[in-house]
Amino acid sequence: MSYVLCVNNAPYIHIAGEPEQTEPLLSLTVGKVYKALPDPLAERHGDIRVIDESYGEAGSEGGYLYPADYFQPFVPNGNQRMTAAITVHLDEFTRGVLNAEAVAANMSVSRLIREWIEERLDLPSPV
Repeated sequence: MSYVLCVNNAPYIHIAGEPEQTEPLLSLTVGKVYKALPDPLAERHGDIRVIDESYGEAGSEGGYLYPADYFQPFVPNGNQRMTAAITVHLDEFTRGVLNAEAVAANMSVSRLIREWIEERLDLPSPV
């Protein structure tokens, strides 16, 4: 599984006779990380297939093709990004269960969730 960092979201398709688009693509956000899907044919043509912001809409299940130079590989610590905080809103039951699991494991809820993520996602190891 690979992840990529978006570095460009400018329009790249120009239709003859139509005014040139200047608005950024709504389906890509510069600085955001996206999941890249393997597509050897697209790669041979200089494209990359990613799951973008439109995922969940009809026809988006297989991701979309974009110019490969709109992205750079996203690797642990290689992109020099600061750690970000995530806020998750949970119902009372789930929050209680997570707290009970953390107490039973003698760790904080944050550590329990970080370990769960590391165990279940196929993330590359930090360099």
